Amino acid sequence: MRSYNMENSTAWITSCKLQTSGYLVNGTMSVPNDPANRHCADVLAWIAEGNTLAPEFTDAEIAANTQAETNATSQAYLDSTDWYITRFTEASVAVPADVTTARAEARAAYSPVKE
Repeated sequence: MRSYNMENSTAWITSCKLQTSGYLVNGTMSVPNDPANRHCADVLAWIAEGNTLAPEFTDAEIAANTQAETNATSQAYLDSTDWYITRFTEASVAVPADVTTARAEARAAYSPVKE
């Protein structure tokens, strides 16, 4: 029968990223923020050794998420006002100036998200 050392061991931790409910260890293992959990105890010991947690989101991820939200909002506005363009094309009824301006702003705000 194997015996396991139940003391904190940090040798297995190569990276640790903060998450909403705990930690992402080594990019694959989700560890709850519960000091009674043996893996969490290891993470806390790893931090106490002077190691630094990576933030939940990098600046690039925050920028990409922000742009994705802007894109979704812009696309929703364009979708909701497409009927003005169809009406203009089919019946020559002018598109209101405020809609034309807002559509131009929505198109300008839209940008492909780089991964």
